[in-house]
Amino acid sequence: MEGMEILKEISDWNVDFTAPNHTYLINQKGQIIAYAKHHGEEITILKTRHYLDKRYRKFLKDNHSELSKIIPQFTKEEKITIPVNTRVFMVKSKNREYQVLLKDGQYSCGCIGYGYRGKCKHIEAVAKKQHSPKRA
Repeated sequence: MEGMEILKEISDWNVDFTAPNHTYLINQKGQIIAYAKHHGEEITILKTRHYLDKRYRKFLKDNHSELSKIIPQFTKEEKITIPVNTRVFMVKSKNREYQVLLKDGQYSCGCIGYGYRGKCKHIEAVAKKQHSPKRA
């Protein structure tokens, strides 16, 4: 289950209609792999990965029995392969760790911000450290 997490949404939407909260299986990149509908055991596996937008929402880590059962089928698929001639930097941010890759002068990161904007604070930190003068 390394890098994967199950998050149960507990958001209070404060709207006039019913907005159900689901339970999500999330990969290490913050993308939804599968979800279980509110109060259900039936699992929907997504064909296309979408990032889980956590803004204005609340979640609890969960151990959903049916989502837990499908994790092994995705662990091989979700492993990150590093291209040849690529430098890898591990950046800690709060309680998570992100991989920043540098290949042919181009940076990439596994965080949600990079997925949305193509830039992030993790890349900025690595680039700043790479361009700072070396101490003797």
